[in-house]
Parts: sequence; C-alpha cells; structure tokens
Amino acid sequence: MTAQTTLRLCHSGMDRRALYAFEIFLSRIGPDACRISDEGVADVGFIDVDNELGPYLLEGHRLLYPSRPLIVTTQAPGHRPDPLTIEVSKPIGLAAFSAALAQVRCLLPSSLPDVAEGTELSLEAIPDEIPVSALLQAVPHRSSADPVALLRQLEERLATLYVGTMPDADLDDPATHTTLFYTPENFLQGVIARALAHARDIGRPVRIDDTSGAALFLDPRGGRAYPTRSANAVRALAQLPTRGTVTMARVEARDAALLDGLATRPLEALEWDVALWASRGRLPRGTHLDHPVRLRCWPNLTRLAVPPEAMRIAGLWSRGSISLRDTVRVLGVPQRYVFAFYSACHALGLVEQLAIPSLALAARLAPPAADPARTAPPMRGLFKRLLGKLLGARLGEGDAG
Repeated sequence: MTAQTTLRLCHSGMDRRALYAFEIFLSRIGPDACRISDEGVADVGFIDVDNELGPYLLEGHRLLYPSRPLIVTTQAPGHRPDPLTIEVSKPIGLAAFSAALAQVRCLLPSSLPDVAEGTELSLEAIPDEIPVSALLQAVPHRSSADPVALLRQLEERLATLYVGTMPDADLDDPATHTTLFYTPENFLQGVIARALAHARDIGRPVRIDDTSGAALFLDPRGGRAYPTRSANAVRALAQLPTRGTVTMARVEARDAALLDGLATRPLEALEWDVALWASRGRLPRGTHLDHPVRLRCWPNLTRLAVPPEAMRIAGLWSRGSISLRDTVRVLGVPQRYVFAFYSACHALGLVEQLAIPSLALAARLAPPAADPARTAPPMRGLFKRLLGKLLGARLGEGDAG
C-alpha cells in the first residue's frame, strides 16, 4: 500500500453523534488520509478503550482480525497490548492522530504482487517469506473469487509453509508422544545457535557451509544474516536433520567479496524461520505439555513470519497461567499451530514454562473428594445414646404438633 492510498478505517463502540464528530475530525486531517469503512474490509480499526466496553471491544476485534493494525485512544497510555496496536493519548490532536496513521501505513504490507481483476491468484507464486498480514490483504481487493474460500487457501498455504501438516495426536496417550517432539540441536536451528555462540566468543562473524559451499554468513555484532541460498533452499536445509552435513567456520578475508553482493536480513528473523521449519508443528524435546507457559516478551510480529493464530496464542500466554495442552483446548485450533509458535518463541528466548503445573493438571492429579458419610468416625458410647434421645424427643414434639 502506497502513502497516497486512502486508509479504510472502521470504528467500534461509537454512537451516531460521536461518529459525526469523528468524521469532521478526520476531514481536517486531509481529504485522502482515511475514510470510514465497513469492518470486514478495513485497513485499520479505531477504538476508545476508556469507556466501559472498550477493553472488550479491543479484545474481540483482535480475535476477529489478528493481523489488522488498531488505533486506540486512552487517557492512560503505556499498556500497548501487542505490536499492532497504536496508542494515542487524550485529548486527541490532529498531529498525534496523523502520526498514528503514518505508523499504520508502515505496518501495512506493500510486497504482495498485484493480481489482475478476473485472474486466478497463484498461491505457489507468493514469496515464501511474505508475512501473513500481506496474504490476508489480498482478499478484500478481489471480487472474482469467493473471499472466504480464498482466505482459507491462503491460510492453508501459510500453515503448510510454517507449521507443516502433522495431525493432532492424543495427548493422553504416551505412545504418541514420540511424534510430538524434536531435538533442535540436530537441525540447522541448532547449528545456527552454536555458530552464533562461537561468533560472540571470538568476536567476529562466522560462516555455515553445506555440501555445496557457503550457505549462510552470520554477524551477531551487526545482528544480520547473509544467506547465499534462496528462501526455498534455506527452508529445505532447515527442515531435515543436518547429520553432519553442515559445518561452521569463521569468516576470512577472502569472503569479503562474496559478502558485498549478498542481501541481508535480521538474525532474529532467520532464527525464527528456521525454528518454525525444524519444528513443523512439534515441540522442543524437554517441553512439558501441562506446565503453564509465560510469554516473556511479545515477538515482533510486524517483522517476523506470523504463523496461524499467533496473536490469539500470544494473548493467552501473556497471562502466564495456561499450559500448552489447555491452549489447544481453549482456542480450538490444531496442535501444530500452538506447538510451532511455542518452538519459534522458545528459539528467541521469548517464552518460558513455569515449574508449577497448571490448575487443570492439578485437578486431574488430585485424589477424588472423600465421601463425608463414609469417612466420619462411627458414634460410640454415651455420645451416641444422648444423640438418639435428643432426636427422639424432637420427633415426638413434632407428632404432638
């Protein structure tokens, strides 16, 4: 989306009078800055979170549209719930709101190829590294196909690229647990982690070689990766165990000419991708299904590939009180969505598991409640006789009445 494109803005919770005043406010920003739009095709949402329904409107909108930027107004900023939410302090000024719109434009994708009206969108032609927000933006601009069906195709392709196709397993059956876990150290993910640790120790960049020569240059000081292979080739290399076919070495002076001609990408994005590709919907070995998960820090989903349902999953984990097992159950999503997202967050150190099992597990492990009638000690001796007389006397009084 170019800077000249009028942003489509939807609102939540405004009555007719407030909406009229808001439209006048928008007109003062500029005739082509933004316009009020239906919720289903909007580029950005607008919510006042200070009223009684504000927090519920915010949470509901985010669940329905996880990849859409949101502008929220509040008297107490500083509680930005996710990377796609932009806070504007009250009272709202033209300059502050214009700056928020500029931020929205930076969050919107601009790399999706244009599709001619009436033509079919080739899903295989979409770049593998394109974020989910860019994929979803293709839907509102097409009228020749069923938007819902196209959206499902796009999500299915994204899911296949980043979380694989592994079916759900019975989490209560120990026999299926061997399929749920993988060992990151045996994949390119582990090789990159060891190479970065070595690079930091020696204070210079390192090179990762495969059977065809140099595949990656890693510079932790600059936070950059220099792939010599295409995204498809790196993904293929990351999905299979390396089995000793990949080695690392420090970068030498003779590598300078090759480095000058390479495109770079953030190291964080590379580590995130290779973790998703190695995981393919599985968990790092040693992960507990029933320990609560806590999100230490939100992943920068505006700069990383966004797996399906990532925003909803992260929202649950930000509270630090739900396990992987219960995340799958509460959200009603395939296990591979949850497990792959955990694996990617774990690779960047963004998530941890608490040592205390979740309440759900505690309830399952707790012994059944005892029956008071069975556990009460039998009445003996004088106490039993006195209680019998007392009950008899009261029954006699009731008959007499």
